Amino acid sequence: MTTAKWPRDPTDPIAQMLVPRLYGSVPTLFGAPLAEKAEDLRGADVAFLGVPWRAPTPDSRMGGSAANYAGTLLTPSDFRTNSIKYGGYLPELDLDVFEKLKFVDYGDVEVVRDLRQTFANVEKAINEMIDAQCIPFTMGGNAGPSTYPVLKAIAARANGPTAVVNFDAHHDNRRGEWEEDDPKMPRWGSTWARRILTLPGVDPARYYHVGLRGPRNDRGTFERWLELGVKREHITTYRELKAARKRDFDAWAAEFAQRAVEGAAKVWFALDPDVLNLGASPDFGDEPLGPTPEEVVEVAFQVGKAAGRAKFGGISFMATPNTAQTLHFILIYIALYALAGVGGVGIPEK
Repeated sequence: MTTAKWPRDPTDPIAQMLVPRLYGSVPTLFGAPLAEKAEDLRGADVAFLGVPWRAPTPDSRMGGSAANYAGTLLTPSDFRTNSIKYGGYLPELDLDVFEKLKFVDYGDVEVVRDLRQTFANVEKAINEMIDAQCIPFTMGGNAGPSTYPVLKAIAARANGPTAVVNFDAHHDNRRGEWEEDDPKMPRWGSTWARRILTLPGVDPARYYHVGLRGPRNDRGTFERWLELGVKREHITTYRELKAARKRDFDAWAAEFAQRAVEGAAKVWFALDPDVLNLGASPDFGDEPLGPTPEEVVEVAFQVGKAAGRAKFGGISFMATPNTAQTLHFILIYIALYALAGVGGVGIPEK
């Protein structure tokens, strides 16, 4: 038995972390190996990247409503910490995601005050992942740096049209180019889902939006999508979800995934957690009438399964409060099931 020094120096470490560290007491995601440089990505199937950008809080979202703005620069680190209690084995599928797909953590991208430079930093990191044949898995931060440059890099290298499967309660498709924004108040939260549609390689006719609902959307919501070539039948509102539940939700999810993937070179899966039903996350619920975690998990799994390793372009989470621990756990399930679909070709139907 080793006896600790006494009296101890209060600055001495009192515990040893048994998994790789990103920085200080922050572990890597799931305790995966840390990729410190681009060469370390080689041989990995999935690479995680934190995008710790905090959007300025709009005047309409002050106080308690600012939860998905204030603190989001800390979200990637807290998400990593909350991941440590999980492994990769899913007994329902009898499949270990980490045995099928090798994981690494690529750290956090450098976020600076110059948004153009931040975008360039994100795009460079995603390109390095793609060069190494990794699936990018990103966590914001708010929409903008965690969406636009991520998809830009994926679509540019897809060798064909890129489809988007986006889960969000709100349209986020206001008109206006990002270069026109006030640098001190960039409008990404209300515009990003429109701005991505003009990226080279992104096909607006292959944009799928799931979970749209509620009075924070406006009468021009559909018009702004349709004018760019998005198909109305690709916008799934509460009423379509309700109809799918009455029919057979699992069958609907499988059909939806096949439609989204068919003819696409890559499929990018994006999720704003406000899409979830209000009661799903007591520490951050935004809108009622939304899909449940179970429903989003099923769609994520089916999209991963339909896309497979060749077509799954990446998965991105955004606008997640750093303090919403329950929500972090839900997002971990969504990511693991999407990747189980990607890596689990041949899983027997139950």
